Amino acid sequence: MTSTASFLKNNAYLNLLGKVAYSILVGVFGTIFLVLLLTALMDIFQVVKFIPWIIAFNTAITGYSLLDKTRDRLKYKQISSISAGILNVLIAYVLLSLVFVYSAGEYLFRGWALIFFLIIGIVCSELGAILAIRYFKLRK
Repeated sequence: MTSTASFLKNNAYLNLLGKVAYSILVGVFGTIFLVLLLTALMDIFQVVKFIPWIIAFNTAITGYSLLDKTRDRLKYKQISSISAGILNVLIAYVLLSLVFVYSAGEYLFRGWALIFFLIIGIVCSELGAILAIRYFKLRK
């Protein structure tokens, strides 16, 4: 393989990786932003009740955005969206844990919160992917 063809192939992979990372980070920063916005408006202990809904919304956006950005470049669309949802939840969980420990001085999530958030993230990212697939089929 020539160096130009190798460069273009590597550039295509980096472009795809960048789009996947963008989709995941949009969901993570959306989650963090909404939690911080609610924290400014109400008590931090009341905000914890809304976190599953915020994660559900943002993982659905992640699943939809992933397929919107990559279109037909992903071979396994639904598995990719589930993986993106899992990464979204894991990153957001770690960042929210750090924010809560820093601001409230204690760990606010219960023992099974991560498992619960992961289930929500898997289901909602899959629903966002299904919505994207149906929307793109409808537009064709």
